[in-house]
Amino acid sequence: MFNRFLISQLVALALSCFLFAACKKSPVHAVVIQPTITDTSAYQTSGTKITYHLNPVQLIGANAFHVFGAGGSDMKSWHMDIAREFIGNAKETPVSGGVIKDSNGSYLHSLQTVVDSNRRSNRITIICAFGWDGTQATLFTGRRPTQTAWWGNFQTVLQQWAAHFKNQPDVWIEVWNEPYRYDRTDGYTDDVWMSDMNSLTGVIRNTGNNNIILIPCAEQGQDESVLNNKGPAFLTGKMNILFDAHAYEKWLMVSDANIGARLGKLKQNNIPVIFGETAPMNAGALMNPQSFLDSVYNRGLSVCAWVWKNDDTDLDALRTSAGLPNNTGNNNWGSLYQDVALRVRKP
Repeated sequence: MFNRFLISQLVALALSCFLFAACKKSPVHAVVIQPTITDTSAYQTSGTKITYHLNPVQLIGANAFHVFGAGGSDMKSWHMDIAREFIGNAKETPVSGGVIKDSNGSYLHSLQTVVDSNRRSNRITIICAFGWDGTQATLFTGRRPTQTAWWGNFQTVLQQWAAHFKNQPDVWIEVWNEPYRYDRTDGYTDDVWMSDMNSLTGVIRNTGNNNIILIPCAEQGQDESVLNNKGPAFLTGKMNILFDAHAYEKWLMVSDANIGARLGKLKQNNIPVIFGETAPMNAGALMNPQSFLDSVYNRGLSVCAWVWKNDDTDLDALRTSAGLPNNTGNNNWGSLYQDVALRVRKP
């Protein structure tokens, strides 16, 4: 989990552009306004399904760094339906306009530019804040949102994102990347998760944004038990909620029977879920995602890989520097995921 941020910084330093744009702040409201969905052509959730034109769809995507270089046409060859976009500097990344140079010296494209690039390939954009100011010290992963120094300021930024994209149903916002420590030593409880996620959801809905919202699991994204314990109550009175689980050690280093039982329980509890990250390497452990991907694919669930980039030295990168599937020392990760992506037809 932690090494993925360092990788992103190398990507940032390798890309460059010009210009400056800034975002205006507006107050965050506390009262949650629940949405009414009337546009049946938009992406929605229905029970455990994601739908488009009211028809269930299965979506395959990848995490991407297009904020550092907003070109996503190369994902089209793999039929990627989703780009889950890494936003490492939520504080400074512009919502619209041209390219800026942030306080760390990285050039950042605006979120609207990234969305427009993905849209040209009929690709959904998930905007997800991974960090507050582009430094490792303000990574979101493993943090209790309300205990961060930027909690209030981030809600203002989240409100700006939601207001800007509220009439763009192919733009989904994830409220936080991988909250709470993996070992729960931060005072985590499921009630804490419930309170925090309700607050963040309310920020988005109060702008009139009715698009799909992604809500992360506990234990830095890998623990879905909170969804079984609190998910049905969380969904009450809400629409277009999609929960995000991350499949690393706790999903890839278990038996097929364990995977099946856990996916079955989520379905039994009517929990709509996407797997927003999975990859063969994490925290120094090499894993084989094949059984997990087969289980997800056969159940019609949607999934995103970590990570879309061309890099021979990164075992999680889907492609080599030459643009070929990256299969060296990583359980044929590139070809494995490409095969899954090409099996699923775009909506």
